[in-house]
Amino acid sequence: MTNPDKPGTEFGRGGPTIFDTIRASFWLAILILAALILLPAQMIAHGFGLGARRIIPMVFHRVVLRAVGARVTVRGEATTHRPALFVPNHVSWLDIMVLGAFAPVSFVAKSEIATWPVFGYLARLQRSIFVDRDRRQTTSQTAEEMIARMREGEPVVLFAEGTSSDGNRIIRFRPALIGAAESLAKATGETVWIQPIALAYRRLNGLPSGRQHRPRMAWVGDIDMVPHAWDLLKDGAVDVDLIFGNPIPFDPATDRKVIAQFLEQRVRQMHSAALTGKDEDLPAIAR
Repeated sequence: MTNPDKPGTEFGRGGPTIFDTIRASFWLAILILAALILLPAQMIAHGFGLGARRIIPMVFHRVVLRAVGARVTVRGEATTHRPALFVPNHVSWLDIMVLGAFAPVSFVAKSEIATWPVFGYLARLQRSIFVDRDRRQTTSQTAEEMIARMREGEPVVLFAEGTSSDGNRIIRFRPALIGAAESLAKATGETVWIQPIALAYRRLNGLPSGRQHRPRMAWVGDIDMVPHAWDLLKDGAVDVDLIFGNPIPFDPATDRKVIAQFLEQRVRQMHSAALTGKDEDLPAIAR
């Protein structure tokens, strides 16, 4: 990230050093080794329906977080109610690592990810639910898959913004896929719990990122993932807050657009409080 006050330098320090490159190369080798070990194990666990298929992705996500020097501070608690739908904001591919390292979950991901080399395969092994947001006729199929996962007792993570932001703001939530909770509640009479979650990237290289530099950690637009991941490996230190709001029981009588607006407002409040340090009175556990 370039500092406008000192052209040619990285935010908070000089440009990447040979040490940064060596350290990044070391962690890249560790990640490759972890993938070579864990991917076959996940294939076997997935193929035979073993319980380990939920644990192995968590291990891999934790290795990735360690590689990029990510320190996750958890505030609040994930609901233990089931079935559950987690609704966080979306900033970066690191969001998946942060949430996936915390608990065994299923992600709702855009359909393009399924075609990506390596990453698409990883997403499929984690039983991600792929959705083509440009084709409304696929929404019902996606909702059915979400319902199946939730009924298995596995929380589903839905990035309701539909895309990633620059880390400074929350984009309007799309209510369509929240319809899965509505369908499940109406079909079975079960109470579906929806939990708003905020992800706030607060520090880079040990320094407050600030509004100007926070997009450095975001993965938006047409940014290539590999160069972005390599830059974060060289940076070597990211601090992120993972904030759990109070879960709400879904009421089928309530318009899902109203629920989407409520969740969006709550996530925006928690995100803003984290970035301004106003959430520090909440219990926190650094991981």
